[in-house]
Parts: sequence; structure tokens; C-alpha cells
Amino acid sequence: MLETLIGGLELGFFEVTEAFKGLADENVWKRPSIGLLSVGELAGHIAYWEAVRLGCEATEQDLRPDLTKCNITSLLVDHRFRYYPDTLNTTPSTLQLSMTSAAVCQELLRIHQESVALLRALNPDLTSPVPWWQPGSNYAEYLRYATFHVAYHTGQMYSVRHLLGETTPDN
Repeated sequence: MLETLIGGLELGFFEVTEAFKGLADENVWKRPSIGLLSVGELAGHIAYWEAVRLGCEATEQDLRPDLTKCNITSLLVDHRFRYYPDTLNTTPSTLQLSMTSAAVCQELLRIHQESVALLRALNPDLTSPVPWWQPGSNYAEYLRYATFHVAYHTGQMYSVRHLLGETTPDN
């Protein structure tokens, strides 16, 4: 069952790579409008939560974990990408802004691969409670939600690209 749930997550990340195909470097961090996030910021959000939930030491629901206790480090694993208002109100760092479209996509995929490797090593009982997520939830529910989370934000990436006047792959 774990591999089935990971398979759904992998499909979402396949679509992420499609969303990055042909993305102009000058558009990766560009917001299409006030109140909308860039593709890079959306990628940061996906990366942040996957790294935090699967790669950080957490024993309870922690919405702002200590990133020094995270087994996955990256320019994309940054509290500024935690939640929409934080991201909207905080400009990405100079180092983040220097990342090209290909670099952001590659880094997001690396974080995903490391996160899944940690999940496989943990090999959790899928019915066991997840103390760092929603109260009363279990690993199977979390992984189903994680798959939705990636898909939702990937759809936003396509919309951002359209709003910036880009032509996207047929998805």
C-alpha cells in the first residue's frame, strides 16, 4: 500500500516537470499579478512542506519547525514558502532569485526524491497516527493529501504561466 500511495505522489511530480517545460528563466520568479505567487514560489511551497513533513524531526503538529533539525536542506526549504501570506509578504532571497527555471525544477525533484527515500526508510504503518499533521490523521491520509497538494499547486503553476503569456505543454 505504501508504494501505491508513493506512486500517486510520483505521478504528481511527473506533472510538475511538465509544468516547468519551456518556462522562461525570467518568468520563474515573476508574479503575474498582485496577490498571485510565481512558479518559483509555488515550487518552494511544495518543496518546503514535503521536506518538513518527511525530512524534519517533529513529534507534534508544528507549523514552523526548526529547519536546522531537517534532514533535507535547500534554498527552497525556507520558512518564506510555508504559507501564502508569508510568501506573499516576503521577497525571495537573492540566491533564490538567481535560480533558473531548470535549477528550481531540479531542486524540487531532488527534495522530493530525498523525502520519498526517508519515507521508505521509515516504512510507517499507514494506519498509525501522524503526530505532526492533522489531529487523528494517519500516514495513508497524509500521503493522499500530499498527492493532492502537489497537484493543486502544479495547476496553479500552469495558470501563472498562462497569465504571463507563456505557452505551456499540453497537460
